[in-house]
Amino acid sequence: MRNNFRAKQAGFVLAISMIFLIVMTMLAVTAIKKATMDEKVTGNLRAHDLAFHAAEKALRFCESNLELAVGSLKMCQLRVGSTIIVAPSTKQADMTDVTKNFPDQWNNPLNWKGGGPHNATTLVGVNMIANVVAQPQCMIERWEMPNERGRDFYPYVITARGVGSVDTAVVWLQEVIRCGNN
Repeated sequence: MRNNFRAKQAGFVLAISMIFLIVMTMLAVTAIKKATMDEKVTGNLRAHDLAFHAAEKALRFCESNLELAVGSLKMCQLRVGSTIIVAPSTKQADMTDVTKNFPDQWNNPLNWKGGGPHNATTLVGVNMIANVVAQPQCMIERWEMPNERGRDFYPYVITARGVGSVDTAVVWLQEVIRCGNN
């Protein structure tokens, strides 16, 4: 009778072992998928961070060029912060609604590729950034606005574009600087 009990148990150990191996395989596959996803997320964050730094460098480059052009940015006030994407509707000057006069040359893709009427400045030389698909670019545009309480001021829109280590990681930064008698 004792030998009969062992014979019945021999198949049960095999079945339990197979179930255990299947569970372990599923856990291993899940861990590999998670590690792969974490690696992709880290790569995307790195590419975006690199693009942000490139755009920031281009923004500072155009700020220094504007400073050279107007003499000193100490006369200018920073009006609007970074990371502004506005779909401009400027085709005709409208002095009643200044948002309609928002410069729109930055919104023309040809200006960033070098085939437009007002091409963006591409950073070269010591301003170049390593490990990016394309070097950062920037553009300075004058914003036509009515006089505010009889005071003359000169707002400029600076737009910067940075591309990271992959061409899908693109960051746009934009700021408005108001110069003149404030």
